[in-house]
Amino acid sequence: MSGGASGSSNPMMQTYAVTVPLGVGPGQQFQASLDGQLTMVIVPRGSGPNSTLHVQIPVRPSSVQKYAVTIPVGVQPGGSFQANLGGQLVWLNCPRNMGPGKQMLVDANSGSTAKSWPPPIAVPEELDGSDVPEYFLCPITGCLMRQPAMTPDGVTYEFDAIAEWLLNKQTDPSTNQPLQVDQLCPNRTVRSMIEDYIAKGPNFLFVDKVPAASTD
Repeated sequence: MSGGASGSSNPMMQTYAVTVPLGVGPGQQFQASLDGQLTMVIVPRGSGPNSTLHVQIPVRPSSVQKYAVTIPVGVQPGGSFQANLGGQLVWLNCPRNMGPGKQMLVDANSGSTAKSWPPPIAVPEELDGSDVPEYFLCPITGCLMRQPAMTPDGVTYEFDAIAEWLLNKQTDPSTNQPLQVDQLCPNRTVRSMIEDYIAKGPNFLFVDKVPAASTD
């Protein structure tokens, strides 16, 4: 599934128009290729099949390189396989939630210990300027995180932003201690909460409560 690019008021973001495929409803996800970048699109409330979503992803720094790898036939979730990343043969682990024929995004800066990352989330254009919970914002960019990456000290950043920072400084922004890109790991908890926020809206954390019975 591909999308067409359009302008964006934020120079750090690129906006795309994406059509929701048949059979995909509100709260569900589908993969799209946005300017060649594998991306996860979440369908918000009020949208459905054949709806057009205007979504944003960060403009990828030229210094940050990732590869879309198709998981080979016969590889089970959690299993290992070899892949060619720009001429370099590396061992990869198949994520537990994926299987043969699925594509995963791989950080090329990790060398022989390349890590698999979930594709970045494409965020609806109208959401990025609204009252986003602070813990969904990258401390470096101030934007809603598309690919939350956590440091060993537990601080979460947008992957592209922290990767570019580390290429220049090699130190943790919050502690000034030495830090390398391959020490980062996906923050799947924050990512899941961001996905719920996109799918369900600002009240995604609240459960409808039954009014208490009157004591009168």
